[in-house]
Amino acid sequence: MPGSEPTDYEIELSDLDGYRTIFWRCRKCGQERTRQRAFREPCTVIDGQTLLSDGGYSLDDSRTWKALTEEMDIRFGDVGPIYEVDSSSGKTYEVDVEAGTCSCPDHRKRGAECKHLRRVLFEIRTRVLPQPTGRFATCEQETRRLRNSI
Repeated sequence: MPGSEPTDYEIELSDLDGYRTIFWRCRKCGQERTRQRAFREPCTVIDGQTLLSDGGYSLDDSRTWKALTEEMDIRFGDVGPIYEVDSSSGKTYEVDVEAGTCSCPDHRKRGAECKHLRRVLFEIRTRVLPQPTGRFATCEQETRRLRNSI
């Protein structure tokens, strides 16, 4: 089968101990299946290498460099396009990707796109995180539209 192998990951579907379901997700189109053999036909989506382009960022910018190199854990927040970012400092910040805001001091003082916001955008762009809609980015246009909405 052409393309790369789907990856497995676990999502907890209930609060009961020990109940987990494994889903296989295509790295190209984001489709999910409960069994690997359910991917019978090759994916027709053009390889997502363009999603790994620089997106207009420069590594010479310290915020971009920190966004890519610092340890951060990101998860969906409670409502809407909000993501929670656990920073390497031990603090948790809220990032709203649609409004282009972050609750960190750097963003509040300077109004610039901080490392937390950039990291969330990078992870959406490279399909590590789903978009606010819950779907994974499938093309360059989707990720550009998200970034341009900020």
